[in-house]
Amino acid sequence: MPGSTTVALVIGLVLFLATSHFSVAEPRGSRRQTGFTQQNETTAFSSKREGKVFSLFNIVQFKNDGCRSSSTISSGGTGSTNRNGTCYTSTECTSLGGSAAGSCAAGFGVCCVFLISRSGATVAQNCTYLRNPNYPNAYASTSQVSYTVQKCDKSVCRLRLDFESFTLLGTGNDVELVDENSLGGMCRDTFTVSSNTGNSLPIICGQNTGQHIYVEMGCLSSDTATLNFDFDGSTAARTWEIKVTQVKCNTEGQPRNCGCLQYHTGLTGRLTTFNFLPTNDNHLANQEYSICIRQEAGMCCVEYTVCADASSYSLEAKNDDGTNMQDSNCSKDYVGIEGGSATCNASPGDVLFTQFCGNVFTTDEAATMNMPICDCTKPFRVDIFTDEDTDEAEATANEKHSRGLCLEYRQIPC
Repeated sequence: MPGSTTVALVIGLVLFLATSHFSVAEPRGSRRQTGFTQQNETTAFSSKREGKVFSLFNIVQFKNDGCRSSSTISSGGTGSTNRNGTCYTSTECTSLGGSAAGSCAAGFGVCCVFLISRSGATVAQNCTYLRNPNYPNAYASTSQVSYTVQKCDKSVCRLRLDFESFTLLGTGNDVELVDENSLGGMCRDTFTVSSNTGNSLPIICGQNTGQHIYVEMGCLSSDTATLNFDFDGSTAARTWEIKVTQVKCNTEGQPRNCGCLQYHTGLTGRLTTFNFLPTNDNHLANQEYSICIRQEAGMCCVEYTVCADASSYSLEAKNDDGTNMQDSNCSKDYVGIEGGSATCNASPGDVLFTQFCGNVFTTDEAATMNMPICDCTKPFRVDIFTDEDTDEAEATANEKHSRGLCLEYRQIPC
């Protein structure tokens, strides 16, 4: 967590004053003082000079806050973004194992970036970037890769992991319709996170650039978290860069309650299931987590709509018949919205739905097109649940493979 740095600056004039000899012109008609009196005057003059020299020392203090570095991350042909760093002196940055990338604190400090690619390494600095071995080249080995995160401050409660880039092997269901002998959405490669809290986190794989997760670390200063990559036996191009941010307890703008794997802020945003990016792969199996949305000032509801992509919503229904389903018909995969309604001004007696699945996102079982769904139940949360299976066979009426979901949200004023 940010501390502070003190830098003592000595103006060049100090050296001049410290090495110069002064002579004082004796006023006309005055009588030279001798003995003790003269010695006192000399001492007094020396004292005044020393006082002036001391006043020219400037003590500069700056906090070890976050800073925007000159180090950039490629965004896959769509531009680049700057990595975050921590403001230290150049000496401190080097001693802590970081790399200077730009200046901060009005030029008195450097924006220190922490990058780790070595498997088995320990993360001890806030805002550290974990990258695959041999980065920026792809990781071609099948050996396990792991990192251990230690708290940089005893007041840290959780981690936020931002997937700046994340490409592993997905489920293997890379055909439009999968057969009953498929992997059923199971990951071939796996990324797992564990901590001393014992909380269960979903296994993640596939393409997840731009996603993020929160990890509870525990209350003890000695609590740690482990990030682990396991791979199947095939040779493939795997790449990742994950920003690890350590979050203090009760930090403003962060989730206040446990159980939020993801946390979104702002009036509008986008939610996607993991491994949604490839259009020809399936959503992941055995997922059970919550996506939380912070209620902004003056807002009382959230409206969800399916993203413009025609295949942005497809979750296996109870009977695999490909229709839109709600509540008890969603016993396999579903998205949970506690107070789902067709409008944001539902009356107390109106029926509210809590689970949605199938191929059409709507509260109307007879609808053939996706429709907005509104939720005015606080706190705002979307639950994701998938079982161990995906579409079971080509013979079913479901003509879409279970890709998962992409929802746009916007908060509605009171």
